[in-house]
Amino acid sequence: MPAPLNLPAALLARARKGEITRANTAPGSPERSAVDRITYERRRARHPELTARQSVGHEAPGDVLPTVTFFAQLGVGPTLLEDVTVGRRDARRVGRYLGLVGLLTDGRLSPDAFERRVRGWRPVTVLDPKGLRGRVRFLSDPAAVLNLAERARGEERESWIDSGRRRPSARSRR
Repeated sequence: MPAPLNLPAALLARARKGEITRANTAPGSPERSAVDRITYERRRARHPELTARQSVGHEAPGDVLPTVTFFAQLGVGPTLLEDVTVGRRDARRVGRYLGLVGLLTDGRLSPDAFERRVRGWRPVTVLDPKGLRGRVRFLSDPAAVLNLAERARGEERESWIDSGRRRPSARSRR
């Protein structure tokens, strides 16, 4: 948050010269506010079109949408959709789906339980500008999932198994 605008001109001039800095001012003091204000003005002058978050290298929400890989039921049949763009909420749903697929392929979830859980899920909205667009259903047929998973393993395309994230355990939530 930028410092208040009603700072004395003398303080702002000292901060511009470098006489007062973050190192020699106390947090919350008018001097520190002047230093913070000058820092903010310099950053805005370098990149006036960027937000503070973007200027330090982070994307703003909506700048870059996530891409995901998952098993889908299309008109041509079951398929592995690779690197399709979806919204953030659908990306979390794909992560949950891939967790269930991982349990199914490891044998820790029965095929019937997998099908019961996934069958009623609403479709994912794919937002790919140059490829597939629209609503796509998760593949809920466990035999087809296992077949596609085995084929992907043979081709060494196992990115769908590990999304790189883990859910917090009950212990870490306390």
